[in-house]
Amino acid sequence: MKLYEYVIRRLILAVFVLLSVSIIVFWLLRGPLPPESVLAPYVTPKMTAIAKLELAQSLGVATGSCPSYSAFTSYAAGCVVPLWQQYFAWLWNALNGNWGYSFLPSISGTGETTWEVFWGRFPYTAELAIGGSVLTILIALPLGIISATHNNRLPDHLSRLFALLGYSVPIFVLGLMFQLAFGLYIRVPVGNNSLGLFPISQAFSTNCFLCIPNPGSITTYTGAPLWDSILSLNPAGVWDSLVALALPAFTLAVTTIAALTRVLRSSMLEAMKQDYVLLARSKGVRERVVIYRHALRNALLPAITIAGLIVAFLFGGVVLIETVFSWSGIGAAAVEASISFDVNFLELYILVTALIIVLANLAVDVIYSKLDPRIRY
Repeated sequence: MKLYEYVIRRLILAVFVLLSVSIIVFWLLRGPLPPESVLAPYVTPKMTAIAKLELAQSLGVATGSCPSYSAFTSYAAGCVVPLWQQYFAWLWNALNGNWGYSFLPSISGTGETTWEVFWGRFPYTAELAIGGSVLTILIALPLGIISATHNNRLPDHLSRLFALLGYSVPIFVLGLMFQLAFGLYIRVPVGNNSLGLFPISQAFSTNCFLCIPNPGSITTYTGAPLWDSILSLNPAGVWDSLVALALPAFTLAVTTIAALTRVLRSSMLEAMKQDYVLLARSKGVRERVVIYRHALRNALLPAITIAGLIVAFLFGGVVLIETVFSWSGIGAAAVEASISFDVNFLELYILVTALIIVLANLAVDVIYSKLDPRIRY
């Protein structure tokens, strides 16, 4: 099977996977709740019982033959639409871009639909998750190589210690520790005041020692502060965005750095024992070429296989990190939605997260086949 045929087959399979996820999510979020809870984001104090009944019928939870709203709330026979029929009505609306309304406020302050609230916050989460991914690659790759090439020596022992800490300390505890250390304890005198080294909350801040106080105007293009600063050609804004991103992104990446470092170290140690490495060394090939051209390429294969799990962890971890660092992303919004039973937002959040994980795993398979020509699908 050719690669493009495999990709098409996986994309078709992804549709059924997402449909299955939507059924499970719909049942979990709406099955245990009373049918009238679906109306909560739409009901206003002055809405009459007749208007509420019409609303319930338009949302597909009350039948057209239901005589009154009180009959609907008392679950009279023939008033409540069965859950499976509610699912198909919801699915039709979702496929047409109608995800209903949300309790949560949008970032811009305008618009109340679930779609507007979600995509107003999504760039913040994407910026944080991408930042964590970049730090994972930039730190774990050299750490794994150094640990393998200095096996059972000081760099290897330090790498193991870092991995142990990364596995052991919960990321929300680590985030609080970083906030205390770099925001409260490590302070630098500035005039009559003292400022923390890094900001400890929000995705953009000018109130820290490393921040630039007056970065200038930034035009909103994507909704993500870093990318908007880049597109606005504002170097000061780019710097302030990076400084604000540093602590939450590193906190998010600590566990994935530890995991990837250990996997890469084991793979490198195994690759360094292979015959092709011994042959290259016997021919007098420089050690740098042996490590990076011969051993590393094969050692990357096991690391690539866990990349999909790393993506899943990053998007799961943002829920905690965004809450700790007051980051206005979809992770923190999902916590608020869970507390307020905002089922519309939670449905969209879970399905988009599932889609990202499915596409990430597909990308991993494609990259794996490119790195190893022996792989055939």
